[in-house]
Amino acid sequence: MGRGRTIGVVLGAALLAAPVLAMAGPAVDEAGKAEKFAGEGKIDEALNAIESAKASIWEKTPLSFGKSLFVASDPQGFGIYDVRENSTFKPGEPLVVYFEPRGYGFGRDGAIYLIEMALDFEVALATGQSLYKQEKFAKLSLRSRFPNKEFMGKLTYDFSGIPPGNYVVKTTVTCAKSGKVGNFSLPFTLAVN
Repeated sequence: MGRGRTIGVVLGAALLAAPVLAMAGPAVDEAGKAEKFAGEGKIDEALNAIESAKASIWEKTPLSFGKSLFVASDPQGFGIYDVRENSTFKPGEPLVVYFEPRGYGFGRDGAIYLIEMALDFEVALATGQSLYKQEKFAKLSLRSRFPNKEFMGKLTYDFSGIPPGNYVVKTTVTCAKSGKVGNFSLPFTLAVN
């Protein structure tokens, strides 16, 4: 490869990496501290530095979802759920949804951290035609002494008045503390008896 081509490839790679490096500055600094502390046997300090690195990335993360799926029964906590094998439901059967939001903000009430989210939903035909929507049909909240980043939501939808067919339910989540908005869509089928 010629010198000009090599410089072009290196410059192109640097331009692609620039936004990632700009976002990761404080995170990279904290990760470096964590590695140094770990090498010195200062495990608590290393873990605190990693938490700080995670927090700096979290603040810049859009509201998104690590997981969003139908589950077989009520989830018992973060990551504690029974996987549903399919997304076909009998008439009148509730649709139980588990989801893990990421990138939400935190409020404060003294020493307590607050997570607060409002939820909207829309159900549509698989072709995209909207059938029904409702804003602020549910709220999720948590009060904690730690800025929890392992937070799960559970929803139960009842679409018993809809005829059999293929549909999509879109859930929109708005973080009250950061103003960030994210959504996820789950296709499902309502069976004939």
